[in-house]
Amino acid sequence: MSGDIDISVVVLSYDRVHLLARTLAGIFERGAAGVRFEVVVVDNHPDRLAEALVAGHAAAGAPIVYLSDARRNISIVRNLGIKASRGRYVAFIDDDEAPDAGWLKALLETLERTGADAAFGPKLPEFEGGAAPDWDPEGWRYTLDFRLPADTELHLFGRFRKKGKGLGSGNAAFRVTTCLADPEPFDVAFGDANGEDTQLLFRLALAGRRFVWAPDAVVREFIEIERARPDYMITRMKRGSQHYAVCRIATSRHKLVTTARVTLLGLIQMGVHAGLYVVTGEFLRPRRFDHRIGLAKGLGKLTWRSPIGFIEEKAG
Repeated sequence: MSGDIDISVVVLSYDRVHLLARTLAGIFERGAAGVRFEVVVVDNHPDRLAEALVAGHAAAGAPIVYLSDARRNISIVRNLGIKASRGRYVAFIDDDEAPDAGWLKALLETLERTGADAAFGPKLPEFEGGAAPDWDPEGWRYTLDFRLPADTELHLFGRFRKKGKGLGSGNAAFRVTTCLADPEPFDVAFGDANGEDTQLLFRLALAGRRFVWAPDAVVREFIEIERARPDYMITRMKRGSQHYAVCRIATSRHKLVTTARVTLLGLIQMGVHAGLYVVTGEFLRPRRFDHRIGLAKGLGKLTWRSPIGFIEEKAG
């Protein structure tokens, strides 16, 4: 820990250096104003693609640290970033996100004001093509915004989630002493794109940790054209549902009962959405994917033993 740093920002990078440049510029130019902070970039690419970019910021006097680990496991690189952090809090922002003005201050002040263990902010989409895709014209599938008042407590197993929206580590800040004090806060067994952040959040919630909403801590997620396709979203939703199932079962004290409940929920989702797919005529409407996505989410809960791994992104 350091008395000179309130909060550390950990950013993981694989091959999206073209987007990481946007993330770092956003942090240093507007997102962290008025905050004593540092940035820790952990490069997960074997060719150390982000090294030159980070070195450029460091040479200009930015408070930034570069680390590298080529092992393809998100938990390993997250834990490495946490270990190198010196702040009382650690915030995570993904390398395809850029913060609005005052982002980090909003997260920090929320945690200080409420005494909560973790704070979460909105993630709004910014589409490469300039507009949301025609099959999701409002960009809702790419938006995480509960539209709740500041400091509202988020009960992970309660009813705060709206239409299937859930929490993750992107655009979140954690109190180190109560959330990240273990040698490996993120379980390596869940690091193969298998819901390592979901598993951590479930564990923290079961341990009684408090989560709160920070509506002014906004980041903009850049959605590249290939990620705006419906087939990408269907795969992403299926994988997310697998993450939920795996982590819910793994953190349960009654695994057989929880497995049965998750399986039943998956079957119900598939049955309901299969029926609605036919009744609403979605199969005749090529720009509607609501129930195909619902089917994917149900299928994810039934196929959690064979999880989808990393969805490869193009190198920048």
